[in-house]
Amino acid sequence: MSHRQELVAKFAKRANVSRRNAGVYLNILLDVIQLILARKGELKLPGFGTFRAKAVPERKGINPLTGRKVTFSPGVRVSFKPGRPLKEKVEKGSFLRGQGEKSSKRKK
Repeated sequence: MSHRQELVAKFAKRANVSRRNAGVYLNILLDVIQLILARKGELKLPGFGTFRAKAVPERKGINPLTGRKVTFSPGVRVSFKPGRPLKEKVEKGSFLRGQGEKSSKRKK
């Protein structure tokens, strides 16, 4: 699993900037993504993927610990659908080696 600091370090190296500046640029990028999703509900990045914000209505459920009925407030769910180039690059990634056929036979 990668973390923010690893992302910042790789960004800094690729962009030939300090880690501090890379962290600032990453924060700006994340802020802009959030702003666009809040205003438009969707952000398409060709070759990478699509972020979508979707309104989720109020729903009823059961607390598994108590068995009591509960009502979940309406809210927003954010999803990400990777683009084909991203999926292909990840599928060729070394972290998948040794996992056999599990990842390729997933039901849709």
